[in-house]
Amino acid sequence: MTATRLGKTATLVVAASAWVAAGWFLWQTTVPGDLDPPHVDPHRFWSDHTLHRAAHFDGFLGWLLVVALLAQLAALVVLVPLGPRIARAWELGRVATGVMVGTVTTLVVWAVGLPFGFVALWWGRRYGIEKESYGAWVLEQWPSLVAQVVGLPTLLTILLLLAGRFGRRWWLVAGPLLAVISFALIFVLPYVLTAGDRKPHHTKLAAQIRGLARKEGVGSTPLRIETASDRTTAANAEAVGIGPSARVVLWDTLLSGRYSAGEIKVVAAHEFGHVARRHIWKGLAWSALLTIPLFFVVEVLTRRRGGMERPEVVPFALLVIAVVNLAVTPFTNAVSRRYEAEADWRALQATHDPASAVKLFRHFGRYDLTDPDPPGWSYVWIDNHPTLAQRIAMAQAWRRLHAIR
Repeated sequence: MTATRLGKTATLVVAASAWVAAGWFLWQTTVPGDLDPPHVDPHRFWSDHTLHRAAHFDGFLGWLLVVALLAQLAALVVLVPLGPRIARAWELGRVATGVMVGTVTTLVVWAVGLPFGFVALWWGRRYGIEKESYGAWVLEQWPSLVAQVVGLPTLLTILLLLAGRFGRRWWLVAGPLLAVISFALIFVLPYVLTAGDRKPHHTKLAAQIRGLARKEGVGSTPLRIETASDRTTAANAEAVGIGPSARVVLWDTLLSGRYSAGEIKVVAAHEFGHVARRHIWKGLAWSALLTIPLFFVVEVLTRRRGGMERPEVVPFALLVIAVVNLAVTPFTNAVSRRYEAEADWRALQATHDPASAVKLFRHFGRYDLTDPDPPGWSYVWIDNHPTLAQRIAMAQAWRRLHAIR
């Protein structure tokens, strides 16, 4: 073996070892490894009517998502051989032509997916979950379209420039650069997206929630209330941002009277748990770990068609990215479920109220029609949270561990 080949092999081994070590570190959580949660029979916590209704509602949406994804992949497959023809329609230079090819591809894929979103709205309205009118929903699609038409061409511009500058090694630069851009967006966007959200009123519950934030070591994290009741009855909350932009957002549907103060505190503590355990930071790190090999696969496969620097290859590159993302979805969902489980654990540690946690998860099944025990394929490919049955099992395990009746 030549010295050059030895050097490449050693570099590959070091890089793979570093990847595995980083992945192992990011995989760790504070949930006890020997927790051994009990098996939960959904029929103990939900009526047969609720289970049937939730399975029917959630199952239809799951299959609708599958069909929509297959339709969009089929659109990309059709566009791949049309790439050269689309590219010849523009005479704007290599990078600009590639951007236009990407823009046309994005518009087609977006249009193919639009009817499925309309059907999902119809289904949600039928079950009383969605309240938005069809006209309002159509108008709300334009911001997402603009974001895609702006975002994807920006990404393509970067990739085409890097491919032209660094040749076959463009992916080594693109991965870290995309991580930096993602960091900037995650830092800035919360200031924009939560600008219209209100601060909570000065109530006893708000004071108790602030106390939970301090207990979790993130007392300075802002809490905001988002008005969602005009478009849905579903309850939700989220932690967004990093560093100074980190904040917790509760939907006002949680405050409609259907959920008790204890349940609301469990939700808030869960979201503060995300902040305390730096899950968004870790998500960024996972994104970097996965994006670099993803771009390597794109480089290897597009090289057979002339390389990423060629504008007509853009539809094929987007197809490769879509397929690889689909392939790693079970893994990314597993990571997400692990962090969500840790946030549940943090909420139990902060509130010491497993009864409210169980009540909350039962209400998610009853009010939001979340399937408490979805089929395996849905759990692997779609669900990025533990099942409601698993979350109740954790609350019961916490109660047993702390001997609380």
